[in-house]
Amino acid sequence: MKKLLLPFFLLLAACSEKSLYPDALKAFEKHSYKEYPAAQVREALESKGFAGLAALDRNARLVKAARRVRTRPSQELVSGGALLDYRRGGVYAAKVFRDSPAAEAGLRDGDRILEIDGLPATPQAVAERIPDSFGFTLKALRAGPRGPVPVKAEVHRGKFVLPLVFGFYEPASGTAYVKVGLFVQGSSATTVAGLEALTALGAKKLVLDLRGNGGGVPEEAAGLLGAFAPKAGPVLELKSRHKGYSRLYEAGARGKFAGLRMAVLVDGATSMAAETFAQALRELSGASIVGANTGGRVSLLRSFRMGRGGKGLELTVARLFPPSGLDLEEKGVAPDLKVELTPEQEKDLLEAWDAASETVLLGDRAYLKAMENFSK
Repeated sequence: MKKLLLPFFLLLAACSEKSLYPDALKAFEKHSYKEYPAAQVREALESKGFAGLAALDRNARLVKAARRVRTRPSQELVSGGALLDYRRGGVYAAKVFRDSPAAEAGLRDGDRILEIDGLPATPQAVAERIPDSFGFTLKALRAGPRGPVPVKAEVHRGKFVLPLVFGFYEPASGTAYVKVGLFVQGSSATTVAGLEALTALGAKKLVLDLRGNGGGVPEEAAGLLGAFAPKAGPVLELKSRHKGYSRLYEAGARGKFAGLRMAVLVDGATSMAAETFAQALRELSGASIVGANTGGRVSLLRSFRMGRGGKGLELTVARLFPPSGLDLEEKGVAPDLKVELTPEQEKDLLEAWDAASETVLLGDRAYLKAMENFSK
């Protein structure tokens, strides 16, 4: 008897799905990015069920109607809340985050680290002493109006998470670094405000880090692109055969940061608005793309309810395009300066950034390559 139950339930599920076919046909007719004859959609359904729709739209799938957007869970991991960098032959505090353990210990941006736990502060020494420790003691020098001032900071590592958007300034090379983790509401204004402060310090070059950025709100990406646009005109476009999903985003005038020399860091997790942003910045401002090929996922997806059983059909309704109209779907953005990492190295780097590791910049090859390219 038990052997008969599984086939029976599979048959029941198949019959239940067939009752949703009319709704699927209607969703394709009214919302799909590309137009397909009803007979072609019906044939795909009849041959392989909802799985057959992937032959028409690779993103088409049956999901729970109330499906939630999945994001990487935020983790509060042990960190001092500072980023250390090697520059001008020494180790420096590139960024000390507000309200972090390092800030509470008295460390500040730009402090030159002389010793860590009594040892000379070489990149190797800090990389060995910090990651597995619960705290460390730094001796540093801070630039002052009357000369360098000695500083001692006893950092007790605690729970800390990197902000979604942050940046710092490297004065020796006149370079600003800005990381944008996701284009969410307000991230464009936050980034612009940060860039205003960094350019006021003297930044003429910019490393914009979009690694791990899965996209977000296209309006936010377009708003930030406008700040780099060399002149008024298109910066980003959502294209669809349906007017309701289509939108052209334009810059109203030359952006205030149009003169910056730029490098954009990307990886396989850079997708949607973020990878379109990177390509648009390359086209608009000649930005160099550094890292690995982006995800090639620039389709805007929407879910449409199927029947009354709490299921929905997810479809591509539009795609994001840079000003040139280049289609990045499945192809992504190829870097100008490729950084070859093994899967293990990629994993280690991702984990180091997720953990807000104080030493992540010391071994970040994409960041180092961008800085090296700026010096040429």
